[in-house]
Amino acid sequence: MEVDELNKILAAYDQKLEKQLRLNETVIRAINFEKPKQHKQTLLITRVLEIVCFSLLALFLGSYIANNWHTSHLAISGIIVGVFTLIALAGSIGQVVLLKSIDFKKPIVNIRKKIEQVNIHSLLFLKLMFLSAPIWWAFVVVAADYFFNLDLYAQMNSDFVLDYLMVNSLLVIPLVWFLSKISYRNLETTWVKKTIGLFTSTKTMKALKSLKDIESFES
Repeated sequence: MEVDELNKILAAYDQKLEKQLRLNETVIRAINFEKPKQHKQTLLITRVLEIVCFSLLALFLGSYIANNWHTSHLAISGIIVGVFTLIALAGSIGQVVLLKSIDFKKPIVNIRKKIEQVNIHSLLFLKLMFLSAPIWWAFVVVAADYFFNLDLYAQMNSDFVLDYLMVNSLLVIPLVWFLSKISYRNLETTWVKKTIGLFTSTKTMKALKSLKDIESFES
C-alpha cells in the first residue's frame, strides 16, 4: 500500500471520527441541558411575576407617599418601605437579565456559574430582612394606617420614639458590616455558614458552595 493511499484512508477515518465526536457532543449537550433549559424558563416566569408584584407595590407606595406627603411620619415610613421594594424589584430585574444571558452553547463552567447565581436569589431577601430590622416599625406604621386607618405614631410617646431611633441608628454600621460578610466567599467562616444555613434553603447553600468552588477553579 502506497503512502498516499494510506494518508487518504487515515484522513477519511479522521473525518468520520470528528463527525462522530461532534454528534456525541451534540447528543450529550441535548441530554444534559434539557432539564436546565426547562428550569430556566420556569424561573424566568417566576422572576417576571416578582417584577410585576414589586412594580405594583412600588406604584401603590408612590401613591401612598403622595397622599400622605403632609403627614411627615407616614410619608417617611412610606419612603422607607418604598426603598426596600425598589431594591427587591431591582434584584428581580437583575435575575431576569442574568437568566436571559444564559447561553447553553457557552462553556459549562460559565453556564453553571450563572445558574448558581440565579439559585442564590433568596440571599437578597435574607439581607433585606436583616437590613429592615432596625426600621421594622415603618412597615407596621404603613400597614396599620392603610388597613386599619390607625395612626400608631400618634399613640406613641415622642421621647420614646426619639430614643428608639437613636439606639437603632447605632446598629446601622455593625449591620452593614454583618451583611457584607454574608457571602459565598466567606463560607469557611463558621458563623457565616451557620447563619446562611439557618435562614435559607439547602438549595441556596448548595448554590453558594458551588459558586465558591467555581471561583476557586477559575483562579
